[in-house]
Amino acid sequence: MQTEKGNRYAVTALKDKRASLAGEIAQLKNRLAWAESQLRHVDATLALFDPKINPDDIPAKRPKKRVKLFRQGELNRLILDCLRTADGPMRTQDIVSAIMITLGHDENARTA
Repeated sequence: MQTEKGNRYAVTALKDKRASLAGEIAQLKNRLAWAESQLRHVDATLALFDPKINPDDIPAKRPKKRVKLFRQGELNRLILDCLRTADGPMRTQDIVSAIMITLGHDENARTA
């Protein structure tokens, strides 16, 4: 068992982690409240245009998750570098393969 002095660092780290998570939860709750308020406004406006419509019958769309693989402008630069060094016209698949080789990725990264 560690002494109280040794636990002090663990306790401090856990307190910091808890404070971060609590702050994130509070921020998410605020964002949720704002989104629900916006939804009520849209539902009310929709009812003005079509009083017979039931907003609950409208299925929710799944939000698109953006995967950030490249920094700002990096992909464009890689594509242009690939085309500059090519002997002739290239297919999209060839450009993707060349970029994967340049970045050191294997074939598993192609789907991303």
